[in-house]
Parts: sequence; C-alpha cells; structure tokens
Amino acid sequence: MELVRLLGALISLGGSDLHLQAGAPPMVRIGGDLKALDVPPLQDSEIREIMRQISPGDAQIRLEKDRSADFAFEMVGASRFRINAFYERQHLALAFRRIPLTIPAFADLHLPPVIEEIAMSPRGLVLVTGTTGSGKSTTLAAMIDYVNTKRHDRIITIEDPIEFQHTNKKSLVAQRELGQDTPSFNDSLRVALRQDPDLILVGELRDAVTMRTALQAADTGHIVYSTMHTTNASQTVQRMIALFPPDERDLLKMQLAANLEAVISQRLAKTRNGKDRLPVVEVMRSSPVVRKIIAEQDTSLLPQAIANGDGGMQLFDQHLTKLHKSEAISGTEALRLATNPEALAMMMRGLSTKDLQTSMVR
Repeated sequence: MELVRLLGALISLGGSDLHLQAGAPPMVRIGGDLKALDVPPLQDSEIREIMRQISPGDAQIRLEKDRSADFAFEMVGASRFRINAFYERQHLALAFRRIPLTIPAFADLHLPPVIEEIAMSPRGLVLVTGTTGSGKSTTLAAMIDYVNTKRHDRIITIEDPIEFQHTNKKSLVAQRELGQDTPSFNDSLRVALRQDPDLILVGELRDAVTMRTALQAADTGHIVYSTMHTTNASQTVQRMIALFPPDERDLLKMQLAANLEAVISQRLAKTRNGKDRLPVVEVMRSSPVVRKIIAEQDTSLLPQAIANGDGGMQLFDQHLTKLHKSEAISGTEALRLATNPEALAMMMRGLSTKDLQTSMVR
C-alpha cells in the first residue's frame, strides 16, 4: 500500500506528522517544520482509497455527518498514528500524528522532576494544556505509565481516539474510545465513577457539563487527568470559569480552589541543532496562595504566585531562562516562545534574576 511507504518515510526521517491533501505532494513535519516528500502530488481518489482501507466503519459515518473524524491506525511493529480526516474544497484530506509504540519516560522527555510528584497526586484535577502539537498527550501518557509502575490503582482512560496503548503493570488499565466504546466524554466519565476508579483520564474538557463531572470526581477522592487548549495556567483558570453561567461561578471558584491540583502548560522549543525539540513547561500547583487567588477570581495575581517557585512551580519564561543559560536553546528561540520577550531580552543583557522575575509577571 502507498501509505506504508509514506509512513515509513515519516518514521525514518524522525518526523511527527504526515499530511495528505489532494493536488499537493505528501508533507512531513520534522523538527517543527513542514517539508515535502519527493513524491508526485496525490489525487483525491488516492486519498479516499487510503481512508477506505485504514478507517473503522464508524469513522466513515462521522466523516460524512460532521465533515471530519478522528481515529487511530497502527502500523504493526512500527508505530501508531492518530488521524484526522476532513474535507477542504470538497476534497478529502488526512493528517497523521505519529505515536510511538513505547511510552517514553520522564527523563527521555526532559520534563521537570516536579511532574513526577504531580503524577503521584492521590486526588484532585490535573490539567495538561497547550496548543495542538505541544506534547500534551505524550506527557499524560508518561504520567499514567509512571503511576502504572508505582501504584496498585484502577486506571480508566477516555480518549478520542486511543493514542498510547497501556499494558497492565502494577495497575489495572481500561482504555475507552469515543465512538467505539462510549458515546461521549461526559457519559463515559459519569459511568466511570461506578467502575471503582482511582485515576481517570478524560481526553479533553470541552464543555461545562464534562468539567462539572470531572470536578465532582475529584471532589469525591479521585485523581482526574485531562487537557485543555489553553496557553498558560492563568488562561486555563479563566477559561474554566468562563465555561459556566455567571450565577454558577462563585460555587465553581470554590470547587476549583479545593480540587485543582495542578496545571502543566507546554510549548515545544527547537534545540540549537535544529533537529530536536524540548518541552518548555509552566507549572502551577495547589498552594494556600494559589487557592486563595482562584477562590477570589483575581487571576491576574497567579503569575506572581507561580514565579515564587513554591513546590516546583515555574513560569514559561523562567524555564526558558534555564534552557537558554544551559545553551539547550538559542536566544532567538527563547524570545520566540517567551510570554514576556522584553523581560527575557533584559536577562540576556545581564539583568539580575530578581529583577527579571519582577518583569516576567508584569
């Protein structure tokens, strides 16, 4: 099959994504940049044939109904792929995201040690946030695998689609896929509370109903992992509050203050060699100061609380400072990803750490 050759090229080049679109050559993303393969442009009929061969029946139905569909595909012995099928100018297009068969360890991902502590939290809501392609799914998979090797837990995941596949180690893991095993995140989350869970992964908190159920699960002694498409910890809290009607927000703020265990926000930085990428991580953890700020909805004060570094907390720009100082990333890349580029530029000119921290949170 033509697809096998294309996916093989993606793997051999160390790419993360493959894009198939009518009238264009197949494109792969390597080190964050898109590059065209030396292959003739694909026809719409070729892409439809690939879709027919690799997609489950329900994906075809969802594609025609919603004009897009997510599903997974495994090239045996090589890799798994998360696929989004969609239409553009009435032609079918496919976007493949490569998912390794082996779940990477924290050390391999170059994540801060505090993520291990957060992974072992016994209860509460832990959110991993960032834009598409920032590594959220990989971080969550590493966290679940870490718990799987350390605790005798009942772990239930609800995903769209299933990405990393977990085997039972010390824990018993059940993975449920939207469309295949359950109709919606909220329905599956509600039922999961009757399945004796210790840890629940909800692929994404998309609406107030799912958010409410997740908070209830955390409030009753479970640890809940999930994701949101937000760029930092402050925006995450603001987005969660904004999901609810104004007359429910006071209660929500109290629930968040009591149950939000951590927010881990990610961006990916190109290394100096230009071939690899490293996670840049902002970490907010539950602390008396953070809980008070959330309860009072004064989210503008959250960056200052995070910058103080209690319990391993850090801002994006603080992590960028460390990566630049260690020469892992260039100054140009640090400034490109900075929340406050002016503050980082001052640091590069020799501004003291104390002055920099003050500038970062303005």
